Amino acid sequence: MDTFGRQTDSFGGSISADATRVTFPALSDGSGSEAGVLLQTLQMTYVQQVSRLLELGSSNIYYVGGRAMGNAAAARIFGPRILAAEFYRTYGNVCNAKTNTLHFGVQAGCNADSLQRRSYTCHFVVLTEMSLAAQATDSMINESLRMIFSSLLYG
Repeated sequence: MDTFGRQTDSFGGSISADATRVTFPALSDGSGSEAGVLLQTLQMTYVQQVSRLLELGSSNIYYVGGRAMGNAAAARIFGPRILAAEFYRTYGNVCNAKTNTLHFGVQAGCNADSLQRRSYTCHFVVLTEMSLAAQATDSMINESLRMIFSSLLYG
């Protein structure tokens, strides 16, 4: 027990976010790579529609699973490395959806012994929105991207 009669803490481990990576598959112009492009945020949402059916005269309920779908949003600072125009042409063209894939990989830990890895792969990705914002106070250009996708693999 410590001075105040509390249980002493136990160390649960450390995490370092230095190894977090976002990758895109190689584009036709060879510009796809790790997205070290001042990426500030990446958010993905993957949902499935589930309907509940109730049966008259019984206490049975039934679930009917519909199709799954996803959305992703990314924000970045426009800086010394820019996303290639080919990225916008590829992911922005709905006709390319069949081959558009986004990989999101996470590594966290402090050394090889404690390194944890997870990966997410979004298929049939299409860029649906791009916006730019600038503020006089910091002279930075903020770029936001929104995408849709239809399936998500977790590994």
